[in-house]
Amino acid sequence: MEGVTSEPSTPEIRARRSERSAVVDLTAIRHNVRHLKKLAAPAALMAVVKADAYGHGAVPVAQAAIQGGADMLGVAHVTEALELREAGIKAPLLAWLHTVNTDFAAAIEHQVALGVSGWELEEIARVAQDMGATAQVHLKVDTGLGRNGYTLAGWPAAVRAAASAQQRGAIDVVGIMTHLGAADDPQAPENQEQLDAFQQAVQVARDAGLRPSILHAANTPGTFDAQDMADPTSMLCDMVRVGIGIYGISPFAERTAEELGLIPAMTLRTTVNNVKEVPAGQGVSYGFNYRTEQPTTLALIPLGYADGVPRIGTGGPVRIHGVSYAEVGRVAMDQMVVDLGEPGLASDPDRNPLGAEAVLFGAGANPSVREWSQAAQTIDYEIVTRISPRVPREYVESSTDSLDKNDDPAWILTLEPASAEATQQVAKNLAGHLCAGDLMILTGELGAGKTTFTQGLGAGLGVRDGIISPTFVLARQHPNDPQGLNPGGPMLVHVDAYRLATATEVDDIDLEQTVPTSVTVVEWGQGKVEHLADSRLEITIDRAVGARDNDGAPTLTSVLADLEAETETGEDEPRTMTIRAFGPRWSGQQPTDLI
Repeated sequence: MEGVTSEPSTPEIRARRSERSAVVDLTAIRHNVRHLKKLAAPAALMAVVKADAYGHGAVPVAQAAIQGGADMLGVAHVTEALELREAGIKAPLLAWLHTVNTDFAAAIEHQVALGVSGWELEEIARVAQDMGATAQVHLKVDTGLGRNGYTLAGWPAAVRAAASAQQRGAIDVVGIMTHLGAADDPQAPENQEQLDAFQQAVQVARDAGLRPSILHAANTPGTFDAQDMADPTSMLCDMVRVGIGIYGISPFAERTAEELGLIPAMTLRTTVNNVKEVPAGQGVSYGFNYRTEQPTTLALIPLGYADGVPRIGTGGPVRIHGVSYAEVGRVAMDQMVVDLGEPGLASDPDRNPLGAEAVLFGAGANPSVREWSQAAQTIDYEIVTRISPRVPREYVESSTDSLDKNDDPAWILTLEPASAEATQQVAKNLAGHLCAGDLMILTGELGAGKTTFTQGLGAGLGVRDGIISPTFVLARQHPNDPQGLNPGGPMLVHVDAYRLATATEVDDIDLEQTVPTSVTVVEWGQGKVEHLADSRLEITIDRAVGARDNDGAPTLTSVLADLEAETETGEDEPRTMTIRAFGPRWSGQQPTDLI
């Protein structure tokens, strides 16, 4: 019936957290950082949190990025860097876009490194000398984008001036950077042209006496592009600067976030705030650009261009009760309308969507940012960055997300190696499927064969001989053997976490520093190391146990038997080995050649 509305149930109203919000999943941020850092390894990773972390909230996102393994944070303006410092964030920081009014003294005082593209060099050096300090700077060279950065023609004079200022102690040139203009098109010839120009500029700087420790050029698309290059290091350099990727958004027109292994972090949601029946021919919103073709139900969504939804975004999706509906009519300042396509919903108490969650974009089954950027004829970056302060940010931890806690294995494989030698062979075969960043949790009673397994793994990885239990040192590093089976492969880090009670104690041995560049095996690691990576293998080795007393505790005889079973002369019993694979790294990749 035209004009009829009904009220939602009181419990449904109470269930809402807020009228509207941009919900930011910090678990997704950490996942994306870890994923990108694995791709960039052994290069370091700068998480770019400029523009209030692309609209996601600079301070909580910066904290999550650091937890995910970011080595450095990047912002455009010094004011953004100072906000992070005021929040207690002590990670290395770089700010690179300045005006004549930029407070360089505050930046130097708070140990913010400064990008230098021209006139700033003299001013930064002067301020630093007046303070009796040394400013850390990253010189930026314009290799073709035509924006910030010294021109190639002016670069030789610039590096000579920087070298002079460095000799005076006013600055320390710790980095040289450039910015790629076409990395979102991997086939663009300009990518290699810019990289070649960058390397030439670096050589000019070195010839002038500069010795920067950090060269960086790759953004998010460049980090992905490097995976298909003959020489990935020419793109990855010493560090990558990733922005849009850490928010779970694809920089490529033809590849989705999911295809890249990224999880969208922001969900823009509100609730339906009005539902009404209208006849055919009903005009909707300013200009009457949309008129209903038949009697239908309209739902009002209280988000508009004042909240950051593009006014031009007619047709953008809104998901209600599991169905995506297209926005109709013109987006207004505070609201928009969707046509539910069916009359009578307002008068049906069981189906009236008043008060129901309305999601414009998010992860999983929700509409994507890409759908809204296409509707608005823009790019994904703009959609999330423009969400206005009127929309509260809410921060969540998706603790039940299988890509974080990984509670549900992608696959389970059970093997029964008949001997210690067979156990080692399984591990050696498994090593052929491993790469830097892989984490394994190894569980088994004393004497089950954990060290035997790790020795086989080391042989397959091609690390140096000498793998023994790390019980008394907690962690042992076994470097790659250049003369072994896998020259240039990752090292093996072997950890015994039996005496470590919590994940916090595990963090004290700095595994987060080695996990991205090594294969890590942690004995007794369940419940302690899962946070170190977004994917893992859990390997449980079972064998027949020795004698036990009436309480089920191992007797001295059983312990001695267990120890004997780990020796070359000991009992060669069959084992049952169960391998459980968790996370996106192992999705659909079950090895078939382990035994």
